[in-house]
Amino acid sequence: MKNNILTFILIILILGIIGGMAYFIMSYLGVDTGNILSLVTGTNEVSNETIKPLEPTGSSSNTLLSSQLTDVQTADSNINTQVSSGRYKYYYDQLDENAKIIYSAVESNIENLKTGTAKIDFGSQFNSLLNEENGREKLNVAYQAALDAFGLDYPDVFYIDVTKMVLMIYSNTNILGTKYTVDIEPSEGGNYLASGFSSKTDVDNALNKLEAIKTDIANQVANDDPYTKVKRIHDFLVDYMEYDTSMQKTNTRNIYGALVERSVVCEGYAESFKYLLDATGVPCIEIVGTGTNSMGETEAHAWNYVMLNDTWYAVDVTWDDPAVIGNGTLPKSAKTRYFLKGENSFSGTHFPSGEVSDGGTVFKYPELSKEDYD
Repeated sequence: MKNNILTFILIILILGIIGGMAYFIMSYLGVDTGNILSLVTGTNEVSNETIKPLEPTGSSSNTLLSSQLTDVQTADSNINTQVSSGRYKYYYDQLDENAKIIYSAVESNIENLKTGTAKIDFGSQFNSLLNEENGREKLNVAYQAALDAFGLDYPDVFYIDVTKMVLMIYSNTNILGTKYTVDIEPSEGGNYLASGFSSKTDVDNALNKLEAIKTDIANQVANDDPYTKVKRIHDFLVDYMEYDTSMQKTNTRNIYGALVERSVVCEGYAESFKYLLDATGVPCIEIVGTGTNSMGETEAHAWNYVMLNDTWYAVDVTWDDPAVIGNGTLPKSAKTRYFLKGENSFSGTHFPSGEVSDGGTVFKYPELSKEDYD
């Protein structure tokens, strides 16, 4: 009996030693047992890449992600999401001075805008303009241009519905003339929060979830060269999300729908790609226009331009994640068909318009490389 007990204890000790050695080896080799997302690593070659998934140990990435986001939601929500030092504000530079004033005021009030009711007060800042001929029209054009540019540069301010905001012009006329004051406020006394958000707490909870994901990905690619950062984030989004064929989900056009709910249309893909690349320092912009698919169908579409080695290339994450009908599987080449493309191979299917809102400012885009990235 005593021998059996000693044998049992010996077996337990041996198993413990083996388990400890396995854990040590995993740690030494760099296996990240706390990783919440699945990115991939690869060689710096477009045509012949070897990819290795970074899967969390002992559990699926989906389970760990769900757990992480639940923890974040109940944590302190004082994350400062105003202006990231790595943000690439391409569209701001195309605005006139009046539109830049409006853009900058919105930018500096991001924290206040989370309430959905805060006003942005310009005082008499536009008084001279409004006393000019067609001054109101000029200010309205500047206002729309500022909001369009801001939306493209700031995909993380997705919780604002600009159609619920109004530019109010107040006038006071006396013997000396008319003095105008201006502010931005909610329309019809309501609030301008987007559908799905009813308070600042809702907004902060959503932003905390996104911040956790962005920080995790930025840390994973921190030591990569620019090309590898772009490739890993592109591949992650293609594998992580699915296209919302219903087009009816509340957040189907923003980064929350992309990175938290994981089901979006093209804007969600394009905006999340920019959002994540902004965190890595790689210049990336969202492009709007139309796309014509292999069936000859043309529709409104959004994609990205990315700068590598001072040269711009096109990336369409949405079309690199095509829907599969039936039980077939996609070849690897189908997932990079629209990755880092030049004008010669991209312009036949993608047609940039530069126009975000009907009748609004037509933004200019950088010149693409003629050839694909080599």
